[in-house]
Amino acid sequence: MVFKPVPGTEVSFCIWETRVKDYAAYATASAGVDGTWEKPYGSPWSQSAATFRARAGAEAEIHPVAMVSWEDAVAFCEWLTKMEMAAAKIKSGQKYRLPTDAEWSVAVGLSKETGNAPEEKSGNIRVYPWGNTWPAPKGAGNYYKWVEADSYEYTSPVGSFAANKLGLHDMGGNVWEWCEDWYNPATKRCRVLRGASKEDYGPYLLRSSYRYDIGRPIGRANYVGFRCVLVGE
Repeated sequence: MVFKPVPGTEVSFCIWETRVKDYAAYATASAGVDGTWEKPYGSPWSQSAATFRARAGAEAEIHPVAMVSWEDAVAFCEWLTKMEMAAAKIKSGQKYRLPTDAEWSVAVGLSKETGNAPEEKSGNIRVYPWGNTWPAPKGAGNYYKWVEADSYEYTSPVGSFAANKLGLHDMGGNVWEWCEDWYNPATKRCRVLRGASKEDYGPYLLRSSYRYDIGRPIGRANYVGFRCVLVGE
């Protein structure tokens, strides 16, 4: 997992989404981790991890992990912090966590968003991870087949597409990414999801400013994953 500082924030972002092999290390070390993440990869839901791995080969381990809830992602970050603190790989004051909605916006290149809560900001700026043109150009990322931007049937290995100007890959497409915030802080029903996924298409859903509002903290889906940030120098 490689981290790069994002100017305008006080964190470093992992350059790609948390991979199958990263989450597998956590699952192996943590008794009682729900095994749902190992089952459905891609679409239809009947496709098992075994079938997916057989088709993808060694590449399967570097696809983004999916079928993880917000609570699963938070637990992964806490485990990684504890493990690396004990190994002296990070120091006091540093920790891993999910990005905030505001940090994610900076990392994808948005600025001057209007609105107080993520719900109020969602979709307000018509710009995409690749620029302000539509349709998406070839190689823009891993989206639904109707976008015609890539040739992957399901997810793609992380880093398969060009990084943005901050060196971050897949800030659009592949899997939706959990953020720390509530979509609507007043109702506290759903956590923010950013970035669109392999299941998404259309000029509104793929906007960098769009926030998905189905993210119950305990919910899991085969198009939802996460990326970590590191707090501190």
